[in-house]
Amino acid sequence: MPSMKHEARIRDHVEDEPLADAVARARSMYAAGEGCEHRVVSEWLLTWGKPGRKPFKEWLDAWDG
Repeated sequence: MPSMKHEARIRDHVEDEPLADAVARARSMYAAGEGCEHRVVSEWLLTWGKPGRKPFKEWLDAWDG
């Protein structure tokens, strides 16, 4: 039986990395039609139920830290 190569789709969270770097990468990934990191999506989910909540793409474009 041939072995399968593991291809991770979820990037490991880097504790020391600024969130701004993860958001910048998420913008590029989203534009390319790829998935975004859990860390970034989690930040967006925290806006649910709050005034001014935006769809993910709008939130991602407007995010400034």
